Amino acid sequence: MGFRDASRLRKGIPGSTWVSYNGRNWPMGHPAAKLSVSVPGELAAELRRSVGSRGLSGFVTRAIAHELERQRLGKLLADWDAELGPVPAAELARVRRQWPKR
Repeated sequence: MGFRDASRLRKGIPGSTWVSYNGRNWPMGHPAAKLSVSVPGELAAELRRSVGSRGLSGFVTRAIAHELERQRLGKLLADWDAELGPVPAAELARVRRQWPKR
């Protein structure tokens, strides 16, 4: 079943929780994988203060989705570099002038 079926599922799973990242929605709870991770104590404390105990799973799901998307993008760019060659330095400089750092 694809994500296009999400609206149907949302109504059909009592008590299910939905998390969203970048326009994608995932049903949580049916089925969900339980993971165990270790993070530095200060980071864990800040995270708990930020999202509370009930928002932790959604936050972690969005963070994982975000990082996996960045990895896929990095692979795509590396594939393009291998296929087409690197972006010329002059073109990179031109684009960097148009998109200053924040």
